[in-house]
Amino acid sequence: MANIETLMRDCVKTMADGKSNEAADFFADDGVWVTPFGKFVGRDEIKHFLDWQKSQMTYSVEIAGNDIIASGKKAFFEHFIKANVQGKPVELCAMCAWEFNEDDKVKECRTVYDRFATLEQAATGIGKIMVGLIAKQFAVR
Repeated sequence: MANIETLMRDCVKTMADGKSNEAADFFADDGVWVTPFGKFVGRDEIKHFLDWQKSQMTYSVEIAGNDIIASGKKAFFEHFIKANVQGKPVELCAMCAWEFNEDDKVKECRTVYDRFATLEQAATGIGKIMVGLIAKQFAVR
């Protein structure tokens, strides 16, 4: 049995390094990755998402709060993502719930972060204006 914490760190680093093929190989053939951008099933869909993500941004991952908490074949990972999205710096807190199969491949990963906060930081032009108008509607008064 592999060390789940090491597998997770290696997978995340490989993703951040933009190595889509290698990162997809951490997942089971029928692995699932649920992200704020959608649900990706199987290595091909996961690799496609990673390729798209690489075309949109570069990023690094830093430990935050709880870091990794593992129990058996399940783990939770709290971290900061520092990204450059189409030339704009973006920082966000992300949380992922991981499940591994008996072969130590990712069975399912569920990633959660505030996609709207990302848009607030990365939007430009008319998009920035629209995001600002939406944010005003939900501001605490």
